[in-house]
Amino acid sequence: MALKDRTEFLRTPEEVDSFLAKHMGAAIFKAGACHKTPASFVHVQAQLETREGLPLGIISVLEARAASNHVAELTGVTHESPQLFPFKEGQAVFDRDNWDITPEDIEAALAEHFPEVIARP
Repeated sequence: MALKDRTEFLRTPEEVDSFLAKHMGAAIFKAGACHKTPASFVHVQAQLETREGLPLGIISVLEARAASNHVAELTGVTHESPQLFPFKEGQAVFDRDNWDITPEDIEAALAEHFPEVIARP
């Protein structure tokens, strides 16, 4: 299944909770309005596209501030954007923001925390 078919836009704290409850493993990407967001999303997309077992939740922080703040409360990580959180069993296992969202860091985190989700060629 393509990443676009595994992607949900999360607008409320309740949608965040529901998304995390229905997926044992998932990632949430907080998208901001700055120039770093598209560049960071390219890396996220490339790493998740080949891992069919990981859905992606996207929060547009300008439109869904309550959902973004809820993720900050759940993780204890101060809001930044862009920001990436892979979750396993409802708990964030990794976080990166801004220019620290790199292909190498994403790949290493996914391999460590989701070894069962093999990247297909």
